[in-house]
Amino acid sequence: MLNAHALHAAARGVATRIGPVEEALDDSLAKAANLLASLPEARVAARLPVSFGHDAMMRVLASVNSIAQARGEMVAAHAAFAEIRTELRLPETGFGSLTGCPSEDRLRLVGSDAA
Repeated sequence: MLNAHALHAAARGVATRIGPVEEALDDSLAKAANLLASLPEARVAARLPVSFGHDAMMRVLASVNSIAQARGEMVAAHAAFAEIRTELRLPETGFGSLTGCPSEDRLRLVGSDAA
């Protein structure tokens, strides 16, 4: 038999850690995208040839893609945790809101070849 108190405590511990990870991924994605957007402007302002820094820019672009993929995985994990919560018959309101969590059939991860 499952110990209800231990189960609720464990679920609460997981639920309180999801949001900060999602926020950190969003923040990282925004900052990396901002860096990427600034690179062509910096090159033009410095009057450098168009080829200058291209390899570095492509590395930043790859990192933006990687962060976006990690974000998609976290969204999928969030949905999986919501499913687990339902299977364990834990109340949604007792562990933080999971509203807005999309069903997995609506999620689509973009492959690395899309970048």
